[in-house]
Amino acid sequence: MSTTPHLALPLLAAAQAQKHVIHNEAIAALDALVHLAVKQRDRTSPPAAPEEGERYLVGQGANGAFADHAGEIALFDLGAWRFFTPRAGWCVYVEAEEAFLIFDGAAWNGIGHYVRTLGTLDRLGIGTTPDALNRFAAKLNAVLFDALATDRDGTGDLRLILNKTHPQNILSLLYQTGYGGRAEAGLVGSDNFSLRVSQDGQSWRDALVVDNRTGIVSFPSGIASAGVNLLMNADFLVNQRGFAGGTLGAGSYGYDRWRGGTGGATVTRASDGTVSLTGVIEQTVDVALAESVLGVPHFGARTLTVSAEDVSQPLTVAIGTQEAILPAGTGRSAATVTLNASETGHVRFSLAGTGGVTFKRLKLEVGTHATPWRREPAETEELRCRRYYQRLSPVGGAPGILPFPGQRRTANIIDIPVSLPVPMRAAPTLAISGFTWTNTSPVNNQIAFQDGASGAWVSQTGGVTAAMAAAPNPSAAILRLQAGTAFSGTAGNLGTLYLGTSASIGLQAEI
Repeated sequence: MSTTPHLALPLLAAAQAQKHVIHNEAIAALDALVHLAVKQRDRTSPPAAPEEGERYLVGQGANGAFADHAGEIALFDLGAWRFFTPRAGWCVYVEAEEAFLIFDGAAWNGIGHYVRTLGTLDRLGIGTTPDALNRFAAKLNAVLFDALATDRDGTGDLRLILNKTHPQNILSLLYQTGYGGRAEAGLVGSDNFSLRVSQDGQSWRDALVVDNRTGIVSFPSGIASAGVNLLMNADFLVNQRGFAGGTLGAGSYGYDRWRGGTGGATVTRASDGTVSLTGVIEQTVDVALAESVLGVPHFGARTLTVSAEDVSQPLTVAIGTQEAILPAGTGRSAATVTLNASETGHVRFSLAGTGGVTFKRLKLEVGTHATPWRREPAETEELRCRRYYQRLSPVGGAPGILPFPGQRRTANIIDIPVSLPVPMRAAPTLAISGFTWTNTSPVNNQIAFQDGASGAWVSQTGGVTAAMAAAPNPSAAILRLQAGTAFSGTAGNLGTLYLGTSASIGLQAEI
């Protein structure tokens, strides 16, 4: 039987018998294939109760009546399934997906497979409806722009180009919440790059402006204090006194700048910076910081924010006369207080915790919110701490040698001039470990003096005390060792002071 070349419709032959049967078969095929639509594609088995005229696009691995008909059009006609083999160019509408498919001679492809170029469109919407203002509109969760690589005839670069007509026009990225503007970045009314913010989408403040001629950056709304930490040694890393962690009596210093508060404390620092606290520790914030941080004489009436990371349970914070609770939580917790206008001197800061509360990365700053933690270099933080306490560190092995020559001034006095590498906040007082004198090489908490001329260890009678020889100044002091009766050796001789491993001499200007 002859058929048509495209739809394979049966043709009537001369003197054809039963012409109506052939004609009706051709009409049924036309009804099935012209304006072709199927209920579903990739169907692998016939429906249990198909209706007359239902059509499906058969999928791979079909079974039952659909077996061996993958990729064909299945038509339920006169109670039986008929199958049509597609030809290149056939188009089908899939009702279940509201999608068009086109047969390329080997497979059915979505219409997007054939669309490589879109011409001039008046409007385009992706997941939403464009309008007269927003001619391109999209509602989606992510967008990816990927540079075309050189192996695909690209350059490997990607540049998103935005253009405006005149300098006075706006070219920007506008960030909104609930369709209300909150931030805008770009060329806003000029050719200078700017960043501006808004609280309500109506009133805007310029935060940053970059002059397009000079590249100079300005901050029209000002610059915050950059989150300067008013606390020194806020991560408890500087430890000139050699505090091993543990019990700290009221008023006694452990880690630099930190002392036991009322009732004392138990405090330790782990290697990862986590501090464990039971009791009260405190630090006095120097009022002089107000001038360097804010350019004002004091912190009176200022709002201060304290914050810490990974606080295991609430901490009671006292800042001057004000108290707050630093809440527990993972990440950064913060509390804010405002000092009284009358608080014009040094500011006492204290933390009170129970049961070994843990925290790390403590920060006290000016302002109403906490800024990210920033660790000062260790050497910088130690220099800051040394304005308040300096340990005169011996050099060499054990015992160590104080790196300042001493002189036997009189029969019972040895003076050791000390030049301080870091000027102190004020004239310091002497802070010693309660060492004892020995007439030989010192160990533990002992000191000894070796005569530079004879090489002999100097002995004493009557006991030895340590004090300042004269009123010190912030940059220099004279350490005086005085025997109750006399030192051995010759007056005027120079020598060297040795310290045992646990003996210490410090200068203190704490507040």
